Amino acid sequence: MPALPRFLEETLFRHPVMASLYGVDEIARFLAGPCPVGIVANVALPDMENVVSRCAAAGKFIFVNIDNCDGLAQDRGGVEYLRKIGTPGLITTRTALIQRANALGMVTMQKVFVTDRSTLPRSVNAVQQSKPHLTQLMPWPVISSIPANELVQLSPYVAAGFVTSTDDVVAAIKSGATAVSTSDVALWNTTRR
Repeated sequence: MPALPRFLEETLFRHPVMASLYGVDEIARFLAGPCPVGIVANVALPDMENVVSRCAAAGKFIFVNIDNCDGLAQDRGGVEYLRKIGTPGLITTRTALIQRANALGMVTMQKVFVTDRSTLPRSVNAVQQSKPHLTQLMPWPVISSIPANELVQLSPYVAAGFVTSTDDVVAAIKSGATAVSTSDVALWNTTRR
């Protein structure tokens, strides 16, 4: 996988929680708080450019979840549009979109759902093929069941799904996560001590 940009690696080391934002209503809270990195989903196409520019003006780094934004095509054109409006990061489950975003110089995160043992080899293969900067592993509680030799192939990873407490954040980081993502606003200001 490509190396995570140094500034983002350092930012996530100090602030290991990424804010998961669902819709434009949560943007103001994210912009006003100390959390420097967010994942934006459920933002309709007409609102996207404004969201991207407001986050950039506030010094926030965002990944746009292209799979969950109305009106945004889940193809090369959608990726190119996001890059054109200044979106720094992209998150998706789709290998081809990760590859296209990498080629355009975006920071990429591939979302992987580990629902049972049988999905793991396919997930590892997809990540090895697409080469994202980060892998978002969901749900977080199953990560401890992933064999170390497979987990290393999905790293660096972001633990996501059912992250509900500071103890979850600490445990995920201790298990090797680069960061966690959560919609729990109370966890957005978590810093590494």
